[in-house]
Amino acid sequence: MAVRRPVVILVLMLLVLPGLVLHASGKPITTMAHGPKGNVEFETLTLSGSDFWDGVKTGRPVTISGELLPAEGEGRVPAVVLSHGSGGVDRAGDLWARELRSQGVAVFVVDSFTGRGITRFPSETELSRIGQVYDVYRALALLATHPRVDPGRIALMGRSRGGGLTLLAARTRSLKAQAPENLQFCAYLAFYPTVSTLVDYGPLVSRPIRLFSGTVDEAAPIAAVRDFAEKQRAAGADVKLFEYEGAHHAFDSPDFRTPAVARIGTVSFTVHYHPQAHARVKKDVKATLAEVFAKP
Repeated sequence: MAVRRPVVILVLMLLVLPGLVLHASGKPITTMAHGPKGNVEFETLTLSGSDFWDGVKTGRPVTISGELLPAEGEGRVPAVVLSHGSGGVDRAGDLWARELRSQGVAVFVVDSFTGRGITRFPSETELSRIGQVYDVYRALALLATHPRVDPGRIALMGRSRGGGLTLLAARTRSLKAQAPENLQFCAYLAFYPTVSTLVDYGPLVSRPIRLFSGTVDEAAPIAAVRDFAEKQRAAGADVKLFEYEGAHHAFDSPDFRTPAVARIGTVSFTVHYHPQAHARVKKDVKATLAEVFAKP
């Protein structure tokens, strides 16, 4: 007899690791030249999608926070800005931060929700998916000033909503509208992004763009992701898709060892941890970053 799967609200509605990303004391920082680590606050804007595309630099200011985990050792190191999913910063994101740091990579886990009073699943009026790209651009600008970080080797990585944000940040139109002056991410790593929600916002940047998706993901169907990758490659983009056989949405989240059904509005889909896929994706990400960080 089949066992009924529990119904959850969304993929990343996990127990948030206490203390992972909380507000830091003191004023928002405007530079990392002093070499901070741990919880830091910085100012950003809450922009609508249209204001973002129009290059608006004024709007509803807000202070958000992030957890900066420096790499061990001396000298300048590569770094990754980590963007969370619709459930906010979660345990799986913390595991990725630890994994990346073990590879000698500094990690900046950006929390776009807490400073805005959002717990999870914001509407477009609360926080536009496009407007949220401004947060990771601000994180890039700050991280590039850190004395231990190589500004030419900062990648962006996001999961689910963060994966879609990663692909939005990788548009030439986005860079033209809002990117920091003379800066951009050296690579873009998107985990199970729902590409069907991304209308054609123009060409992708000429930097490595890597997609990591499960073959039975109902929220981000592999056929749609394959089609997206093929079309972008045909247009000249450096896109590579890594597929994980039998893996569902959130296949890298150990909190879903028991399958569950996630629901966004009227759309429901399975979330399920896949240990084999998780082990493989860690190797694929490690190899990917070794490749992109080695490029001059």
